[in-house]
Amino acid sequence: MKKIKTKKVKVVNGQTLIVSVDMSKDRHFGYWRCPDGTDVKPFAFWNNGRGFQEFWERISQAKVLYNLEDIVLGYESTGPYAEPLVHFMRARGVHMVQVNPMHTKRLKELQGNSPNKTDRKDPKIIADIITLGHALTVVIPEGPAAELRRLIHARERSIERYVALTNQLQSLVAIIFPEFLQVMKDVKTSSARYLLEQCLAPRDVVACGLDNL
Repeated sequence: MKKIKTKKVKVVNGQTLIVSVDMSKDRHFGYWRCPDGTDVKPFAFWNNGRGFQEFWERISQAKVLYNLEDIVLGYESTGPYAEPLVHFMRARGVHMVQVNPMHTKRLKELQGNSPNKTDRKDPKIIADIITLGHALTVVIPEGPAAELRRLIHARERSIERYVALTNQLQSLVAIIFPEFLQVMKDVKTSSARYLLEQCLAPRDVVACGLDNL
């Protein structure tokens, strides 16, 4: 499958309403700014259809009120929470961009001497990065490509959990029953797993007897 990479884009001009969103699981924080610096305090909206519609109406009214032609919406490229809002906004012709989390952290340190996470501050930082021309294209596949991407991510997470649990088991066996690893070498083998399931302690192995083992 062809790998699609993001690239830096400059999307702001004198007729663009800059909109930014700090994404989270349940509630997002939105913000908008006009080319002349007129803006609004960051505001919260829910991560659902009703919240998206209220957010859309709010930024659409700002676009009309200040007689602007375009809307560019940016967000920090972390986590999967942005995808529903991205699809919602794309269907309405909004230009979507994302910013590098490292850029957000550095600019936050410069402006407030603190890299700590603050939802009400992050949308403004994201808007600043877009204005400076450091925004990146948004690449979110659709259709079969999107399904394949989710399956790949799910498989990667499953492998990570499997490796972590196996390492934890190996460490526990090394502490509780070090002789076990001298015989079996690796807890991932089917024989080792079966023996550990049937014999939960060293005395259980001894009780089985050599012939049964």
